[in-house]
Amino acid sequence: MKKRRPPRAWFGTPGAPDPAALAGPKGLTAEVLRGDGDEGHSLGARDWQFYWSLLTPERKARILSVVGARLNSLTVVLDRLLDPHNTAAILRSSEGLGLARAHVIPHEQEDALAHRRVTQDAHKWLDVELHESGAAAALALRAQGFQVWAGHLGDEALLYTELPADRPLALLFGNEHEGPFAETLRACTGTFRIPMAGFTQSLNVSVAAGIALAQVAGGRRAQLQAAGDLSQAERVLLQERFTLLAARLFRRVKPAG
Repeated sequence: MKKRRPPRAWFGTPGAPDPAALAGPKGLTAEVLRGDGDEGHSLGARDWQFYWSLLTPERKARILSVVGARLNSLTVVLDRLLDPHNTAAILRSSEGLGLARAHVIPHEQEDALAHRRVTQDAHKWLDVELHESGAAAALALRAQGFQVWAGHLGDEALLYTELPADRPLALLFGNEHEGPFAETLRACTGTFRIPMAGFTQSLNVSVAAGIALAQVAGGRRAQLQAAGDLSQAERVLLQERFTLLAARLFRRVKPAG
């Protein structure tokens, strides 16, 4: 029996995101793609600048465009998901939509690591923060200024299209069978739902997360009138991190040491 090959995200050579595909009139400007005014080249460690000089122009443009589209003000909370493939798929969708961070409450200790075959290394480009419980994650995020909305079936739940986009937002997705605990729901700002038109009561959690996050990410970018919301200092740090990761993952150069 042949060894199964991991799925491919696309055929051909990946290019930089199309600025027109991201909501918000500023989008990914030519200046962002060229890196004009980016002090990252004169700051930081000598190592990452050396690796940066060895990357292809296309890879440099890709890194700069991704950094420019990162959102700190939208995040996702995965509360005790049973299937690690669901966790991995949501992390992949979150990174692809430009989220900078995800929050995970493991169902079991070994579930903390995403399934690489599904994430296609997406989890390496995200900051993943672990929490002891959904309630603890919700309270911590609310203390940082986020509204936390949990996916939950109920008459009082907002439609996912009605979630506010004018403030930092976290979407929480609970266990596939039980949903969020009652104490987690009490710690959240409110609940939301995706309307269903068929006999099926709900979508797979990874599909639901992709739909809701895509909706809110577009609304958030339109509200910001920009593709991303990182500060200049945060962009420099992320450019350094992505440069070192790109050098290792794509084996263009060997890591030092």
